[in-house]
Amino acid sequence: MRSNRWLLELAAVLAVAAGAVVWAYASRTPVSYHGRVMDPVRAAPDFALTDQQGRPFRLSSQRGSAILLFFGYTSCPDVCPTTLSTFRQVRQALGSDAEQVRFVFVTVDPERDTPERLREYLAFFDPSVVGLWGELDALETVREAYGVYAAKSLDPQAPDGYWMNHTATAFLVDASGNLRLSYSFGTPAEDIAADVRQVLR
Repeated sequence: MRSNRWLLELAAVLAVAAGAVVWAYASRTPVSYHGRVMDPVRAAPDFALTDQQGRPFRLSSQRGSAILLFFGYTSCPDVCPTTLSTFRQVRQALGSDAEQVRFVFVTVDPERDTPERLREYLAFFDPSVVGLWGELDALETVREAYGVYAAKSLDPQAPDGYWMNHTATAFLVDASGNLRLSYSFGTPAEDIAADVRQVLR
């Protein structure tokens, strides 16, 4: 009986030790992301703009929530509506985890994209998306901080005679305010959602 008890105790000790080894290995295994990893990770550039309800919005005040951030405009014929549709799919894929994420759309066309216009436009895709407006100088400062290009392209066939050429990159900021990942246009919603879940852990 003593021999059997000793063997059981030994087996239990070995099982615990094996579990510890597996946990230690797993904790060292690097996380694989679908987006482009920011290296080194740095604090997301802070900014203060106005949302589509006319309320002040400061990025650093959103700590505790992850942020998916995109720069676009309401007259955009393709990239922006596609990206907003992707954001909606990301929200749906996240399920209850979406409560920990804010989706933010910053205009690159403040001449046309008033808060009222942003409110109407975003309501079509997802009214929970935060649309941000600011004076031209303030928006240029924000874009430069994130490396986002935007410029008018004159075209008599375009609404009001111009389009906006702009960077089509989306950014993921974690709940601690760090700029973690970026996504090129066309990244599947399920890939972004998987990354968001990893960042929320």
